[in-house]
Amino acid sequence: MSDSWVAIDFETANSHRGSPCGVGMVAVEAGKVTEAFTSLIQPPAKHSRFAPFNVRLHGIDATSVQGAPTWEEIFQKILEFADGRPLVAHNAVFDLGVIREACVASGVVWPDIGYACSLVIARQTWTLPSYSLPYAVEAAGSAILDHHDAAADARAAADIVVGALRVHGVTTLRDLLAGRKIPLGRLAAGSWQGWQSAHGGTRAPLPGANPDADPGGPFYGLAVCFTGTLLSMTRKEAHDHLAEAGGRPVAGVTRKTDVLVIGTQDPVRLRPGDNRSGKSRKAEELLAKGHAIEMISEVDFLERLACGETTGQG
Repeated sequence: MSDSWVAIDFETANSHRGSPCGVGMVAVEAGKVTEAFTSLIQPPAKHSRFAPFNVRLHGIDATSVQGAPTWEEIFQKILEFADGRPLVAHNAVFDLGVIREACVASGVVWPDIGYACSLVIARQTWTLPSYSLPYAVEAAGSAILDHHDAAADARAAADIVVGALRVHGVTTLRDLLAGRKIPLGRLAAGSWQGWQSAHGGTRAPLPGANPDADPGGPFYGLAVCFTGTLLSMTRKEAHDHLAEAGGRPVAGVTRKTDVLVIGTQDPVRLRPGDNRSGKSRKAEELLAKGHAIEMISEVDFLERLACGETTGQG
């Protein structure tokens, strides 16, 4: 039987994972996209607020989803399209979290689903300044047509995995994961067994980090530095959210820094004629010397963190 899996991407109405307002899916068989599915979604009532920040990203607002399927309705279509095949998403912790939290908000039991993360796969395949979707899909030899459109982002995640299959000389998702020593994640009713981050292996919680954070989270065990002004929150709030997710905020960029989050740069604070901060220049120097440091935007930080509201069972 040929290899078959489904790439998926969600857009959310606000920072709560349980507020899906759009979904895109593409099925891949033997390395080729065979079918696609996309739909707007009415977010569950308790998380139905559309935040201006999210609307600016994807262009979906409350008017857009009037008459769209509810989560209970669209969830059945998602399961039918997946048809038991494993899911792939870029930063899968977020997208599988959307499924879990939307089900919790709607009183629906979440299903038994296997999944893999194209972000983790990209980190194990290419050396890039950033592993966000546009960079990773370009490394895979493709391009994203409309970032933050769920259908386009799902297709990009699929292209990343297909590109990685080609680079590593394998033909199945299972062989790709096994060769990179990446366990297949699993979302099951009442539990969530994630993969360990493939960035440098499993790391013990660092001082200041939440020891109970999800070990499969995108910032778990990583030293993260910020530069520039964040538009969505204060620097302290960003540090608090990061620590809660199991990451460790650090003041400067060194060889031990894993991620640099680049906010809006104040020209007054830059060197004459320069458009980069000292931290950005240092990160670029380290990257050129072979150190594994990733530079991401504030939007990438927020997407991976999916912060702002709690996502508990209540």
